[in-house]
Amino acid sequence: MNSPTRARRLLPLLLLLLAALPGCLEFDGQEVTLRYDAANDRIDAMFVYRGLFAESGNGSSDRPLDKALKDLDKAFARGEFAFWCNWPLRVDPSADLTGPRQALLAHVLVENGGLFTDPTGVLCAYQFVRIERAKAFVQSLNTMLELALKAATVTDIGLFDGKHQLDDDTEELLTDFLRSRGKLLELEQGRITLRLPFSAKDHAWFKAGIEDHFLDNMPGELIRRRATAARRKNGQDVTDTSAAEASVSIDGPELREAITQAPSYRFFWDNEISIVRELELTTLGIGVAGADELRVVKRPDGFYHDALLQKLRERGDEIEDGVPDQELTRRFAEFLTRDARLPTELAAKRR
Repeated sequence: MNSPTRARRLLPLLLLLLAALPGCLEFDGQEVTLRYDAANDRIDAMFVYRGLFAESGNGSSDRPLDKALKDLDKAFARGEFAFWCNWPLRVDPSADLTGPRQALLAHVLVENGGLFTDPTGVLCAYQFVRIERAKAFVQSLNTMLELALKAATVTDIGLFDGKHQLDDDTEELLTDFLRSRGKLLELEQGRITLRLPFSAKDHAWFKAGIEDHFLDNMPGELIRRRATAARRKNGQDVTDTSAAEASVSIDGPELREAITQAPSYRFFWDNEISIVRELELTTLGIGVAGADELRVVKRPDGFYHDALLQKLRERGDEIEDGVPDQELTRRFAEFLTRDARLPTELAAKRR
């Protein structure tokens, strides 16, 4: 397989191993807390999912609650975890993959924390994720990044839903950067950075791509939030969160409030994000260097409803009531001191 073709296949799986199919189980908001333990060469993380709910109206099942229960059971059995949304940013460490993707999964351990309600009664869940041999894991990601960027200097790539070929100046900068043993992806205590040896032209393209991605997503978040609220107010299906055939009007002061609630907007203000431009290098960072942990927050979309909670109670699932954030923090600290307790299918896979 030539490098451009290989890069096209690797690039969408570069930082997350994506799942194949959408499900009906979703979560409204999220916090992810990461700790890098250099002495033990590992990364520990706690994923907290706020507002678990069953979703329909986006190509999902016509029996969303039943499907959400099956999705939840499967996730707990296999140790599946997700970032930002259930699809496509879901990772299945029990999956049977090939090549570098399977090699990355071999580093990943998951422990399910279980279901709980927060002090306001919202259904939530949490998981612990551990990446062993973190240096080797990050090196594998760096190798995949290098392949992708090298290929992007000879063929166009589909970042940001478009196509772009990195220019000759970037190709030269990338060659020099790698020759000097520079690392594209760097992990340190409290911070992760992505260093891209871009020319001025490609730096401008990269920034424009982030802007376009933001502008493509935020308006849809505003519309879906209000369309869903209006639909529920009229007594329609609580699981329908689509924007299809929605007629939404947002005026004056309401628009300001709506924007400040949009997860894509809040992401840049609730998290420590930086884009630094040097003469021959673009650095994208998240977190605070030297901090004890890196915390990433995704604000709620406003789609939560308690129909799934009621179904789980009817089924007899164990759900802790009124768990405060301080207790989750205590449990994460305890997890750092011991081995992970793997779910059934993942444990069998590791054996």
